[in-house]
Amino acid sequence: MSHSALSQLALQEKTRREILHKSDLIPPLPDLVTRLLALLYKQDTEPRDLEQLLQNDQVLVAKMLAMVNSPFYGLNRSIGTVKDAVMVLGFRGLRSLVLATSTAKFMQRDFSCYGHDAKGLWLHAVCVAGAARALARKCGLGAELAEQLFVGGLLHDIGKMLLVTYLGEAGHSVKQGDGVCEFERQLLGLDHTEAGALVTAKWNLSREIQDVVGSHHRCGDRSTGVAIVRIADGIAHELGTGYLPGRAPSHEVAAEDLATLGFDEAAWPALRDELAAVMEEAVLALGNISG
Repeated sequence: MSHSALSQLALQEKTRREILHKSDLIPPLPDLVTRLLALLYKQDTEPRDLEQLLQNDQVLVAKMLAMVNSPFYGLNRSIGTVKDAVMVLGFRGLRSLVLATSTAKFMQRDFSCYGHDAKGLWLHAVCVAGAARALARKCGLGAELAEQLFVGGLLHDIGKMLLVTYLGEAGHSVKQGDGVCEFERQLLGLDHTEAGALVTAKWNLSREIQDVVGSHHRCGDRSTGVAIVRIADGIAHELGTGYLPGRAPSHEVAAEDLATLGFDEAAWPALRDELAAVMEEAVLALGNISG
């Protein structure tokens, strides 16, 4: 191996160790959100417990109610209180709303080195989240898993939060045609899937969410949840929402992922159009959440 290759490997390892060490500095979720999520996971929690806690953050409540009353949720009546939202969405749906409102700020930074425009990573994330939930429901996976995959889709690229500073300061940018994970590993020694698994573990999210975030670019992983998020990710890349012109990655949906979910390629065009429409609704509902 040449001296330059050894030097590159040494630099990769040094950068990797530094990023992993700084993972201790992953910004925590707000204290109120952490307490709220803990309540939502408890079996004996009542709607009044949530209302009592949320009365301390009317801004969060306003954002949640604005989202739940959007066409994205397709409800046939207006929701005016947290109690109403719980009655209609259940604890699972409310949990998704809480995580969406509390994580938006982490994905509304400058991610232009990845080809994103302003707020682009967030817009891409909500596209994948909305389509992942819709596809899970279409596959009959149940409300719990559908909401888990909404969150997994929302946070599938959250690891870029740890890597973007290193790429940006060095002046590196992902070019169209580059494999994003290969690009990251070559420069930094790890990619955003590994970094994302660290973030979701730090936030104490479920093992299912951690697995989806950590495996969504692993071609050999054909588990149902990963296949769903990967299909949604592929459609979102094709649409280019949140990307600068000509900067969206090329990401073809794999026939193997469709087969995992029981779809054949003949069904793909109609499914793709259906999920693309869901993405448009998700952007309208969630895209303007302020960081």
